[in-house]
Amino acid sequence: MRKYWDKKLFLILLGYMATYHIVYLGRRIILKAMGRPEYFEISWWETALRPLLANFLIVPPAIMLIIVVTKTMIDRNLKWSYMAIVHFILSLIYSFVLTAFIYVYLLVFESMNLSAITLEDFFVQTLFSSNLNYLGYVGFITIIYVYYYIEKISRTEIQKAKLTQQLQAVRLQFLRSQLNPHFLFNTLNSISSLIREDTYKAQHILGNLGDLLREVLQTRDKNMIPLTKEMEILEKYLEIMKTRFSDHLNIVIEIDQSIKNVLVPSMLFQPLLENSLAHGYSYESTHLNIKISVLPTDEHLLISVENDGPRIEGSVQNKGLGIQNIKDRLNTLFDRNFTFRFFNLEQNGGVRTEIKIPLLF
Repeated sequence: MRKYWDKKLFLILLGYMATYHIVYLGRRIILKAMGRPEYFEISWWETALRPLLANFLIVPPAIMLIIVVTKTMIDRNLKWSYMAIVHFILSLIYSFVLTAFIYVYLLVFESMNLSAITLEDFFVQTLFSSNLNYLGYVGFITIIYVYYYIEKISRTEIQKAKLTQQLQAVRLQFLRSQLNPHFLFNTLNSISSLIREDTYKAQHILGNLGDLLREVLQTRDKNMIPLTKEMEILEKYLEIMKTRFSDHLNIVIEIDQSIKNVLVPSMLFQPLLENSLAHGYSYESTHLNIKISVLPTDEHLLISVENDGPRIEGSVQNKGLGIQNIKDRLNTLFDRNFTFRFFNLEQNGGVRTEIKIPLLF
């Protein structure tokens, strides 16, 4: 209930209701003051205060129910035809309840005889007021849908601005930490040493470097890209890393082919792999095995980068601008509907980085 409750929207609907009653009661008061026979013979209490009291006792709870039902259907992305049917049924119930409340009020406060109430009279009264009640109901749901539509646009614009800013930060961090002059120097040095030994391989690595730089620029404005595209970028990066570390680095990639077109945050894997390389190598561990896996689980995508390097301490697990940028982007993209964690592997040693995000196509 609390999830679908919106105090601000409730106050807006009460304001709409109050405005409606100002017009409604103003008309009745003016007609009574003019001496119209249908109003002249009834008291001021019956003219103004009784309708106001009756409506403000029954309508606010109805508004709360309408908000909850409407928000539930919006969040579940139900079809418009289904939503229209539900609202039509609720509008009939709304009119029925208002009519029933009028009779309850007459029985309690006006000492109306219960035997004087017939089903025919109740049905006729319901039909007589149905047009007005239906218009009131339509007014309520119109305001609700407009409110949530505007709210959604506002959230989208704010989210878009945050994503643009964070993607820019990730791209700069990527270029700064992975394609910095030191990285380029080592890569070019590796290529230089291969020119005489293996010209074809040197040309291949140089081509990967150029392709990697081009892919980074091409995806700079994209928040989500297909997994196949992300893996193409990763492969170019891995080829360069394998050249740098020669036979001391072994990388295995495991991807379920059924999710090859799933959408993932762009440039997600490179910081994860860099973090694994940074913590995996040490003086005691000069050979590193890394396993990258992307698998579906329920309605989520499970991404893991696992290495057999030394254990990491808790105090250093969450350090690093690249890792923090990933967390910020995931939080903005999925609104806390994700998990991100590091943990040491107990059985064979090593460290595993694990991310779980919604499965999106």
